[in-house]
Amino acid sequence: MQQIIDVAHNVGPYAQKLADLGVVSVIRYYNIGNSSNLPTKCLTKAELTALHAAGLTVAVVFQAGGGANGKLGDFSDANGTRDAKRALKLAAELGQPTGSGIYFAVDHDYVAAADLAQIASYFAKVKAELDGRYVLGVYGSGLVARKLHDKGLVDLIWLSGSLGWSGTRSALKDGLWTLFQKDMEHDLPFGGIDYDGNVFNSAEASFGQFSAGGPVETPRTVGASATFAITARGGLNLRAGPGETFGVIQKYPFDTLVRGVKQIGDWTQVDIQGDGASDGYMHNSYLKAEIGGLPLAFTGSGSRKPIDIANAELALGVAEVPGPGNNPRIVMYHATTEGGKAPDETAWCSSFVNYCVEQAGIKGTDSKWARSWHDEKWGNDVTAAPQPGDIVVFSRKGEKTNGGHVAFFHSMTETTVTCLGGNQGDRVSISTYPKDGIKGPFHYTLLSIRRA
Repeated sequence: MQQIIDVAHNVGPYAQKLADLGVVSVIRYYNIGNSSNLPTKCLTKAELTALHAAGLTVAVVFQAGGGANGKLGDFSDANGTRDAKRALKLAAELGQPTGSGIYFAVDHDYVAAADLAQIASYFAKVKAELDGRYVLGVYGSGLVARKLHDKGLVDLIWLSGSLGWSGTRSALKDGLWTLFQKDMEHDLPFGGIDYDGNVFNSAEASFGQFSAGGPVETPRTVGASATFAITARGGLNLRAGPGETFGVIQKYPFDTLVRGVKQIGDWTQVDIQGDGASDGYMHNSYLKAEIGGLPLAFTGSGSRKPIDIANAELALGVAEVPGPGNNPRIVMYHATTEGGKAPDETAWCSSFVNYCVEQAGIKGTDSKWARSWHDEKWGNDVTAAPQPGDIVVFSRKGEKTNGGHVAFFHSMTETTVTCLGGNQGDRVSISTYPKDGIKGPFHYTLLSIRRA
């Protein structure tokens, strides 16, 4: 079951069942009035209370027509003011906390310049009426989202699952999105209710959701997905196991998006249905990372420690790509820190450590700055008695630089520390550094060794 779902029906009576299935957040609707075929589309106070009582967070999207089927009149300036006033009224009645988000739907693939200009004018009216009380978002195509974002009209972007809509694939590749409605038209195992599953961009802090206590941030493991596009022009076989000797379950066409669960050698275990379960295996050479880089390589049993994740990355031989290209896995490390994706030539030792720490379920520093682990006094200082897997922080000074380096403790002598880390010789590797001395063009000084 997906962790973030959107649904156009009252699911309050099933709130605890949703939580038991693993749902974390539910996206519901505001509108002008319900229709006969969707009589419970608008979120109510009773439903919101039930969802919060079950520990679920909630996000909201306003839709009054939403321009479906090309009905551009839904986006008149007058409707922008009207819709925003209605959203504010509902938010006040339900007690939606200020600072959380409200999306407004653009439910059609608009491409004409005049149409996009009218939609932008509508959103300008909405933004003026909201007056900073709520974070404004848009649901729609990548093209619409980009136009609104570039004009400074929206901060939250929820991409429709209609991949044929203009600009959506490029927005996904560029990281210009908060949510992606990847898994559409599923049915809950109770209530006769259909829903869509959503992927969260883990480079963002939240998607505007809220609990009874106020706006909340999204743990980066919630709703995250490693998503791949099939690059084989003739399609790609889904096999029952990680090898060509295993039987073919089904063949999927070129450009199909699939979720990666984990890697086993040259094969990726994939989730086709988007429900979290494995459906089979596909060969890595015909899969191109579209969202979130590559799936976690850790395949051990039991609870994971950050050093376990780091060792799995070491085994993959992760290294920078020479020239203008970027290793998508290093880009993924950067996506776990503030500022999101960055090229692999951007210093990535801290992003690597943050990735490993967060994959183990521990909050890191969220910073690309290596010395943040020391300066922010992350964890406890165990410099006097370190253990393998602790986090080592150095200052690093050069002729024109004053930075740092961070990695995982491996071993040490009286004068040196050996570490497993990223961006060590432009790759994930085990390297030795002086506690206070010269290595290459830099002078290293051990600042501290930290433990969660």
